[in-house]
Amino acid sequence: PNVTVIFPVTGSVRAGGPGTTDSTGQAEFCYTGPTFPGADDIFAFADNNKNGIQDPKEPSDTAEKTWVLPTSTTGCKITYGGHITAANGDPANFGGNAKAPDKGNNLYRDHGPVAPMTVHMPTVPAVVCDANDTHGTIFAQARAGVLARIDVQDLGEPGRNDTYRIQLSTGYDSGEQTLAQGGNIQIHHH
Repeated sequence: PNVTVIFPVTGSVRAGGPGTTDSTGQAEFCYTGPTFPGADDIFAFADNNKNGIQDPKEPSDTAEKTWVLPTSTTGCKITYGGHITAANGDPANFGGNAKAPDKGNNLYRDHGPVAPMTVHMPTVPAVVCDANDTHGTIFAQARAGVLARIDVQDLGEPGRNDTYRIQLSTGYDSGEQTLAQGGNIQIHHH
């Protein structure tokens, strides 16, 4: 009990921190997973002398964590469309739908000048809705192997307070934006 264990994490996520063993000698360390599927290597060592580095006689072990797409929420349906100003300052518009189990078609267009692009996402490997139909996440596959994560919030009608965010596996991130310029998000369970 009361031994400090240091947990460095590398891979799809870089994280780390200490944990303290309980009366059974177990320590817990929690961290937030990545935006997209991936894998992490987790190292742990008992920092007996509390100097923050592993010394030759301090025991250690490793583990791996594989992150996969979530399972779609049964009956979840999301339809949406609208306009935002992306985090890079570009005007953008979007529209689409997703329905469990794993159907949908989605489009995002950044009009530039910073990052002009059009992303067609005709495949939906996963769609998740929360229990009260206010937050939804769509994982959509674009061409050329690019994976998109679309997070939306349905916060009332007519939709001006609703939010939209798209993150691409290329690193593009629109940031979470309200639909103040127009649009609507609808999340339902059937």
